[in-house]
Amino acid sequence: MIEEVPLDDIIDLRCRVLRPGLPRDSARFVEDRRPGSFHLAYRDDAGGVVSCVTFVPEDLDGMPAWRFRGMATDEARRGEGLGSQVLKAGLVTVAARGGGLVWCNARVSALDFYRRHGFTERGDVFDIPGIGPHVILTRHVD
Repeated sequence: MIEEVPLDDIIDLRCRVLRPGLPRDSARFVEDRRPGSFHLAYRDDAGGVVSCVTFVPEDLDGMPAWRFRGMATDEARRGEGLGSQVLKAGLVTVAARGGGLVWCNARVSALDFYRRHGFTERGDVFDIPGIGPHVILTRHVD
């Protein structure tokens, strides 16, 4: 089941997947509490969060847009399509809220996943210290 959840419901998964070995608070982002932001989670049958994503209204190069970040799926559940479902639910929600352009700083290791969902690269690869190589991806929703 995918639902909108409070930020605290997804921090543990984010930390485990995206910030392994770092303090739990390293998985909290300034944008998380920005007005209009929302957090989606896929819960398993026991109610545990096994996939998540956060969407935030954030312009890209002066154009109105929505940024997503903190997308994570539990390692034991990868390959089941949960990340795809959470991402699609977020895109539908953004479109329903009047959004047209969605973007993210994607890990290079996840490019194939995002390409399958219609995202295209914008600009060159850049490094986020301590996290690794990333590239900006964009996609229009309607």
